[in-house]
Amino acid sequence: MSEIEEAAEATPKLGYKAYLWHFDAPVIGAAVLDGIAGFGQGIAGFGLGDGSIGLRDLAMPDKPVTERRRPHANGLLSFVTAPDGRGFISGGDDGKLVYTALDAEPRLLAERPRKWIEQIAVAPEGGLIAFGAAKEAGLVDLRGKVNASLSDHPSTVAGLAFNPKGKRLAVAHYGGVTLWWAKDGAQTPKRLTWSGSHVALSWSPNGRFIMTATQENELHGWRTDDFADMRMSGYPAKPRSLSWSADGKWLASSGAESVICWHCAGKGPMGSMPLEMNRGHLVMAVAFHPKLNIVASGDAEGGLTLGRISDERSIPLEKISRAPIACLNWSRDGRWLAIGCEDGAAALIDFES
Repeated sequence: MSEIEEAAEATPKLGYKAYLWHFDAPVIGAAVLDGIAGFGQGIAGFGLGDGSIGLRDLAMPDKPVTERRRPHANGLLSFVTAPDGRGFISGGDDGKLVYTALDAEPRLLAERPRKWIEQIAVAPEGGLIAFGAAKEAGLVDLRGKVNASLSDHPSTVAGLAFNPKGKRLAVAHYGGVTLWWAKDGAQTPKRLTWSGSHVALSWSPNGRFIMTATQENELHGWRTDDFADMRMSGYPAKPRSLSWSADGKWLASSGAESVICWHCAGKGPMGSMPLEMNRGHLVMAVAFHPKLNIVASGDAEGGLTLGRISDERSIPLEKISRAPIACLNWSRDGRWLAIGCEDGAAALIDFES
């Protein structure tokens, strides 16, 4: 296929380097595979709206041409790191769930004809992949073996999240969340009920909270020890992006002209005042650093900002594009940050120093 990327631009800054370029399709998702045997420093992957994946070698981040793979014939709708950390899982409007390993051709894991696969979650500890297709939440492994098909939901699956051990799966839909055991066979799910449309879902890394973002411009959550629920309202826009600090004590969310960070220690955030970080334009995407209490955010004007929880200090980093930032993702070691925008602009930020 033709490659019409602009040449990568390396921008040295105090404490980091930024590599900026432009794809010929919107960026749907970004992920970084670091520390992979046989692949040098690692690979950054960018899932693109034309059905392809752009790969950039972290050893040569300024290389002007990106390798492309094509797991989907048409639109790619969802994109995450595979549970083995050696490739990517993507879903498309062709109804296909595909595993693209770095050293092999894309492999079909599941197919649901005439349905879109917009939601994916992975469980690194258990090696399972969950995907949403209409009202079904399917479970497969990297060989494509079907683990379960869970379809007792009142509406289309709008979000998926595993608990930290990969043993339970939460499914968001209209009217709340349904909890399943991640296994085959007959079971009675647990219902967490709250009226309205739940459009995003996240399970805290310490396992204590399940949080959703709703169409009604608020967050709703449940404590897993007693399933008491909580409501955090007041957002001027829909908070579609959620990210937890590594210790599970802070939840960052989009949906305002700052990153709204809720303190989730103790019994939870309801009734408390959140921190407001990275103030500026409407925040579209958030991502906590994998080790530090630092949150990256991308806004509707293409700006990238870092905020530190300890002193509530925020630092503008780069103007990636004039279009909204669609996705942010850190490498596991916290050195690299991958960014993608709705107009195809993309970036890698190297925090080595």
